Amino acid sequence: MSEPFIVDSHVHTGYPNQFFSPEVDAKSLLARMDQFSVRFSINLSSMPALMGDVAREMEIEQRQFEESEGRLFYCGFYDPGLGREHLPALEKASRWTGMKGVKIHPSFAKVRADDPRYEPVWSFARDHDMPIVSHTWSVSSYNASQALSTPDRFEPMVKKFPAVRFVLAHSAGKGTGRHEAIRMATTYPGVYMDCAGDIHDRHYFEGMAVAGLERKVLFGTDYPWVDIRSHLAAAFLAGISTEARLRILRENAMEVFRLE
Repeated sequence: MSEPFIVDSHVHTGYPNQFFSPEVDAKSLLARMDQFSVRFSINLSSMPALMGDVAREMEIEQRQFEESEGRLFYCGFYDPGLGREHLPALEKASRWTGMKGVKIHPSFAKVRADDPRYEPVWSFARDHDMPIVSHTWSVSSYNASQALSTPDRFEPMVKKFPAVRFVLAHSAGKGTGRHEAIRMATTYPGVYMDCAGDIHDRHYFEGMAVAGLERKVLFGTDYPWVDIRSHLAAAFLAGISTEARLRILRENAMEVFRLE
């Protein structure tokens, strides 16, 4: 791995449920990765997985991992309302080479992040040395369910399971949750953030560097919801050190997801 490369820690495959995307399959994703020197990506579940079909979707994602020759890793998905179905599927997939963590989405599941029904998946992550990645956002005036995924909601689980590496996806959006995300990443050794999604902020990376969080931010795009180039341009144009850029674009994800 002597040549430069990037890790995109937040992508998806499959059709979104809210809008049309012209690129939704693994082949298109790999073509984009080749275009921009992205060696590895972490697939954080498809829409069918979020709708409940976790076992089947992980089989598809494992096949994509193998067909990509080990470039498209993936996270399983856990819905606390379907825990009896999802935990056995996660246990089975944990023995496969492509699975590198678990994704949760309290806002989509309509179950707040501090609900005890999430404890089994935190135990699973601890026991299998896997990270948990969760959708996070700020309180929203037009999307009430985002209040279920604010950073402070996760704090009880973070305290109870300190050995679990935990990624606040989207850095809790563009509102007050961003400050909470920074506080948690600063306070807890195992808490990280990613820059994925429509949180475009031309000073995002500089702000994280000022906060001393170069080792806590993972590069992610939310492809195909967001064009890879938008976040990539922000990372390369940011006024941060070469060392910080390397940590964000590659090294942090390599450590969190135990990539080789």
